[in-house]
Amino acid sequence: MNLVRGLIFNFFYATSVIVYGIIINLVVPFLSIEKRRKVLRVWPVMIEFLLKAICGIRYQVEGLENIPNEPVVIISNHQSSWETIILYKVLGPLCTVLKKELTYIPIFGWTLRWAQPIAIDRSKKATALKEILRQGKNRLAAGLSVMIFPEGTRVNPKDTKPHMPGGAMLSVKANAKALPVAHNSGCHWPAHKISKTPGVIRVKIGEPIDPTGMDAKQLNKQLENWINEEKAKLVC
Repeated sequence: MNLVRGLIFNFFYATSVIVYGIIINLVVPFLSIEKRRKVLRVWPVMIEFLLKAICGIRYQVEGLENIPNEPVVIISNHQSSWETIILYKVLGPLCTVLKKELTYIPIFGWTLRWAQPIAIDRSKKATALKEILRQGKNRLAAGLSVMIFPEGTRVNPKDTKPHMPGGAMLSVKANAKALPVAHNSGCHWPAHKISKTPGVIRVKIGEPIDPTGMDAKQLNKQLENWINEEKAKLVC
């Protein structure tokens, strides 16, 4: 049954990407920045509805009161596609650090570009870090939070992976607070699988961390420890 749910969802998911993507690329160029951001949040709402209606997947967020009224560097674990979509709605306005190849995908990639992502070439680590810092400072100054998945890839809910320091370094260099986020999305939308498991995806937002007086290594370790500890409590 979970496989059937996943197949039906994937059909509507792909259809929504094409239809919404075409509309966005026709309309967004004529909108102001604020209106663009509002329109770009429509698709996550659509996916949220499809997940609930077709797959029986909902989500609960703890710690909404911890979100500062200022741009922050969001540091989240990565388990599936869910967080790349729904956290845009929960924590936006924001932009995401992602691999450059995604922006080359017809319609989907073109739509992604309107969300002002920080697209990096992961094969060039030194250059990628410089771009995260340079573009990240610009996005923060423009009022956008920057969301980074420091594990660098999707990780099984029961596993851990060392965190790369780019997000912590951006927080320190830009003097922007770091907002830790933990979730268990992979329990219901597992990576590289079609099946979707009904249930509630749980999200925990921690207290923002002021990087003042810390170096990137210290901050990265503090964020990694918090996320791994909270993630362990959410394992399915």
